[in-house]
Amino acid sequence: MPDFRVNQIKEEKSVENENNNINTEPTDQNAKDGQTVQKAQTDSELESLKQSNSEYEKALKGIFGVSDDEELGDLSQRINAYNSDLQKKLSAADNKIIAAEIKSLSGYDTKLLAKVIDYSNIKVGENGTVTGLDEAVKTAKEEFPAVILRQKSEPYAPFHPADGGTETVHKTMNDILRNRRSY
Repeated sequence: MPDFRVNQIKEEKSVENENNNINTEPTDQNAKDGQTVQKAQTDSELESLKQSNSEYEKALKGIFGVSDDEELGDLSQRINAYNSDLQKKLSAADNKIIAAEIKSLSGYDTKLLAKVIDYSNIKVGENGTVTGLDEAVKTAKEEFPAVILRQKSEPYAPFHPADGGTETVHKTMNDILRNRRSY
């Protein structure tokens, strides 16, 4: 009897194994199909990423001024060089704005003022407004009085009754002397 029971158990296990094999075969096929679909999706995503990578690379080459056949190389070095170049250009633009503001001042010798003024406290804002220029001009005016323009005096014009009667004609002394020689 025990042999019969052992055989029966063996048969049940073999039937279970066959059922497992039957169940796993479609699962293996499903898994293979799933892997194929997943591989196709991964390949599609990889191609998409390669395409966007090449677009970004072209954009970076355009920004950094690199030709298409040249490699980008070390991006951090290129970014630092780009930023330093940008800072130089911004500084030059700020200096031009400050120079224009100095030239627009009236009553000052602007060339001399531009040479003696202290630029360290003059700043240009985001919207192009210049701050600190008035204080710098005031300091320069105190230290270098020559920056202030003196008002030009009117030319010498004495009244001369023989030159035209009662009208006051403003003539320079040279004009008067030239008129005398022509008599």
